[in-house]
Amino acid sequence: MRKYKVGCFVGKFLPPHIGHLSVINKMIDECENVVVVLAEDQELSQQKCKKVGFPYFSALKRLQWLRDYYKNYPNVNFVFFDEKGIDPKNYEMWSKNFKEKIPIKITAKYADASYKMLNEKYFPECIFVEIDRNKINIHGTDIRENLNNIKYVVPTGQQDILTVLKKGEQENE
Repeated sequence: MRKYKVGCFVGKFLPPHIGHLSVINKMIDECENVVVVLAEDQELSQQKCKKVGFPYFSALKRLQWLRDYYKNYPNVNFVFFDEKGIDPKNYEMWSKNFKEKIPIKITAKYADASYKMLNEKYFPECIFVEIDRNKINIHGTDIRENLNNIKYVVPTGQQDILTVLKKGEQENE
């Protein structure tokens, strides 16, 4: 029997990489059901990518890479949460919108230590499970800013990124 009924991990996955996969794999080991939420304001994510010349891929495309990677895990679910119009620093508003748009009874939220107090305040019904973002020391920023780090992107997305980079185009779904 696993520790938690429903575990949740929220991220931008811009792009999804092996650090994200390590958290999802931990959740698979510890949770009966896993919910991975890609939360973003598309316009802000596009700006982040454009600023460093990294191709932007839609949330649906990034979720598809993750779905394809975890296709043999029926207990892993992927959800998009549109943050457009939500002040990312207004955690009360963010959590209220999150709960309205993702009406799944989450019992454990996985995040790094910087989110512990926010989780306890706005998601008191969830156990906070701390993750170490530096256990696998690669982050989306590292990949977007240094194309040598594409090797750390989820394998199901690497080819799409390389193809777009080769063409010198950006996807804008």
